[in-house]
Amino acid sequence: MGDVEQAKQVIETERAAVLAGLESERAAAERAGEEQRRWRADVEALLERGRAVGLSVADMAEALGISRQWTNHLAKQTVSREMRKRASSMQFGPPFPLPGEPDQP
Repeated sequence: MGDVEQAKQVIETERAAVLAGLESERAAAERAGEEQRRWRADVEALLERGRAVGLSVADMAEALGISRQWTNHLAKQTVSREMRKRASSMQFGPPFPLPGEPDQP
């Protein structure tokens, strides 16, 4: 085997190794993402419970080891999600015709 063929084989082997490594990292990232989503759901549930029993955001942030701003953001996400869920189950509409619209039965 000549030097050129040997160099091509080395490059092809390295390319295959890099692609295999990237595929492995993608799988690891997907697992980490799923774990992050589970963690966030657990934390949001605990924050909701904490708010229900009167814990301050500062106390919950300190216990969690993250900033009050981030803790407040997570807590608000939970409240917003609950409000959207409740609103989607309700039917809204004007109780009376809007100006310029004909009466509806």
